[in-house]
Amino acid sequence: MTLEHVGIAIADPAHAALFERLLASAPYKAEVVEREGVQTLFFGDGGEAYAAPKMELLEAIREDSPIATYVSKRGPGLHHLAFEVANLDAEMDRVAALGIRLLADAPKPGADGKRIVFLHPKDTAGVLVELVQSVRPAPEWTEVGGVAMQLSGPEGALPLLVLHGALGSTEMETDRLIRVWERDFRVIGMDLPGHGRSAPLETPSPAWSRFATDAITAYESLKLGPAAVFGFSMGGGVALGLALRRPDLVTRLAVHGVNVQWDRAEVEAMVGPMDVATMQAAQPFWARRLAEVHGADRWQALVAQMIAFTRGLPDARMTDAELAQIAVPTLVSAGDADRFFDVRHAVGLYRAIPDARLRVIPGLDHPIQGVEVPTFAAGIRDFLRA
Repeated sequence: MTLEHVGIAIADPAHAALFERLLASAPYKAEVVEREGVQTLFFGDGGEAYAAPKMELLEAIREDSPIATYVSKRGPGLHHLAFEVANLDAEMDRVAALGIRLLADAPKPGADGKRIVFLHPKDTAGVLVELVQSVRPAPEWTEVGGVAMQLSGPEGALPLLVLHGALGSTEMETDRLIRVWERDFRVIGMDLPGHGRSAPLETPSPAWSRFATDAITAYESLKLGPAAVFGFSMGGGVALGLALRRPDLVTRLAVHGVNVQWDRAEVEAMVGPMDVATMQAAQPFWARRLAEVHGADRWQALVAQMIAFTRGLPDARMTDAELAQIAVPTLVSAGDADRFFDVRHAVGLYRAIPDARLRVIPGLDHPIQGVEVPTFAAGIRDFLRA
């Protein structure tokens, strides 16, 4: 049993910024645990790979959250100590035999890919102790032609190709969903060219065709046969391009938060916050996060490339006539509070693609990190394996 992380309850987003300055590091992961009504931020990323424990910040997102109750009674501060165990069920039996009460009869799914259970603080010297067990083996990574792919899930299962959005990566945006999908699919989480673990883009102004061509080449190298495909935002556009270019490779298609019929106003709304100077001044956390995900020596070049890519989108619109050629069953989903794309774009896709379904999620903004993972992932899974 080793110390895996220290949990700290916070009452204000400014507290997270304080720890960023103190540690001179951005959190490596932000995750919402909807069931508990809590937003978590993880710093350190050393509990499993290194000797150093991590730090978890917990902020309530609902008034009925246990963290909200804790902060209202005790104020912000140390919330719990988490210890990693190899077999959580066996440890629960062991500590129960010691007379230490458990706060739940069975483990619950927690943040950061863990099964968790808490011990009663009255039996542990007034300290809330959490036992955690990692439930996911490290995924395999491979690279083809500079395109990095994360492979997980049972070999021989239906392949599922997962494509993230612009300036994102598999680990940054879609990995939480992959953790659900890999139970049923052989999942290929692809870092699009220039992003994450993939090699830098050499062109200053990439186009849809570049992303689609590289994705096809990389995926075909795996020799897995036709795949279901999920794409978010830019990844959704690439997914639609795959279905048009290589219908033989796509069995079913799901896209979320995607726009392939841009106008100039939408371009300006998107590229304004992407400006590096603006980002560093207004969203320093986001700038630091991009440096960590894409590399401190190349993230600014990637931002410039994505700005150029976005500015060219009105001239690279997918027409309704082109979309009508998509022959596979397609699920189109969007949030009705998306700050970038009006829901009319999702409706337009739904109407243009012959065998399409539409799902509009109330109150959801554009970032895919905001989805309620169990519900969202299950809906996509059920559609793609139908």
